[in-house]
Amino acid sequence: FFSRPPPPPPILSGLVGSEMCIRDSVFAITAAFGALQRAAQVEQLVAGFTFLGNVAGRTATLVAESLTKITNGALSMEQAFRAASAGFSAGFETGELERLTQVANNAALALGRDVGDATDRLIRGVAKLEPEILDELGIFVRLDAAVEEYAGKLGKAAGSLTEAERRQAFLNKALEQGERKFGALTGEVDINPFDKLAASFNTVSYTHLTLP
Repeated sequence: FFSRPPPPPPILSGLVGSEMCIRDSVFAITAAFGALQRAAQVEQLVAGFTFLGNVAGRTATLVAESLTKITNGALSMEQAFRAASAGFSAGFETGELERLTQVANNAALALGRDVGDATDRLIRGVAKLEPEILDELGIFVRLDAAVEEYAGKLGKAAGSLTEAERRQAFLNKALEQGERKFGALTGEVDINPFDKLAASFNTVSYTHLTLP
């Protein structure tokens, strides 16, 4: 009843094949350019972070490696560099960054979230004094209350605290609450193996592209 349609003419078939080859080539070039662009951004990040680390007497690579170790490999080196860079820019100490990363890791395990995203949210939220970002991780800190409490410990009026002191007050309460809520998870629950695999692939990819 229905006959099979005739094959396309050789010229048309050749054009279709050429178009597919061009499309594949464009896709490959675009993907390669994107990878190189990300690698250049990471290389620039590492260079800038290394400078900041050296100024403060810290070794950038060791700090980033420490953060990835805390998450048992669920945080890639790129994510660790970005998190540490943001933390140091806000004036956090290495120990405070490590504690924040542990809290983020445990919160991610408890809430079924991505570890890299949780770490970024926690450090960025504390650095920018934005409680709403921490709310998404189950950490509810009110800035005014934290500042009042910290000012009392310093024997100062809350309104006289500097921006750095306000940030320290917020950081202290975020760590206190995060460690109280999620501290029991440390070392007790395994990281999602797919998160670790994705982080490892990310690290290998950017390392391969940035090394000479």
